[in-house]
Amino acid sequence: MTPEQLYAIWAPPDSVWSPWVLPVPFAELIFHEMPAPAQIPYSLEWIRERAGRHFAIVADLPGEEAIHYGLALLEFGFRPVPVIDGSPGPGGGVMIPPNPSIPGHKVSRSPSVVDMRGLLLALCQGAKPLKLARLSEDAPPAFLLDSKRMTGGVSDEQAFDNRWMVFPQDFPSARFLLSKGIKKVVFIHDTFQVQPQEDLAHILLRWQEAGIAVETKSARFGEAPVPIRVTRPYRFRAAWYRALAVLGLRRNDAGGFGGYPPPPSSGAG
Repeated sequence: MTPEQLYAIWAPPDSVWSPWVLPVPFAELIFHEMPAPAQIPYSLEWIRERAGRHFAIVADLPGEEAIHYGLALLEFGFRPVPVIDGSPGPGGGVMIPPNPSIPGHKVSRSPSVVDMRGLLLALCQGAKPLKLARLSEDAPPAFLLDSKRMTGGVSDEQAFDNRWMVFPQDFPSARFLLSKGIKKVVFIHDTFQVQPQEDLAHILLRWQEAGIAVETKSARFGEAPVPIRVTRPYRFRAAWYRALAVLGLRRNDAGGFGGYPPPPSSGAG
């Protein structure tokens, strides 16, 4: 299967949410047929209790956990929509994430600031269950984000810098959501915080101001989501927000974010 064919599975032409499946992580992906991921240890009973209610989900979870969460939502009729704008970097598309639990498995270092190997593997694992799910074209969306997109785990100054962030343009407008019957969004996270990261707050607050209710819930616990009022982020609705926000991030010629830092100046006079 080619990266283009895998992308078509995640972004089928008959889905109204496909325009928001970013192609960046698929472009450099080396596909391997993979079995479906093991059941994630998250409680999803709260969704079963809301069966029949039309709402969207925004899952901001670490790396592959976001993708696995989205695949688990297939059971409940949700369309997983990965919104990933970071490039894995040269060699980063190889599907061998570190797995110290396997005897003899060598834990290799990530070539990039944000290790995307597990996430890319999860995209491959999702091919078969997505094809079998036969979701309707207007199935409610579950937008999937990597919560480590701005932090990563590699501090090497010469590593491929693929940190990234999301912008309002990466998501459907509130008007579009409302036109599809989406009047509520549940924000899923894996921390004790109830507020989204700053870049995501720019999106959720826009939706909330347009009349879409926003609730929050930790993926680690089984409690029901609770309503929140999204805190106004810095530079909210500022015309120059995007230009200033990307300062310090590196754009990739193929799209999305990712690049090597410039070589240090020799200081020669």
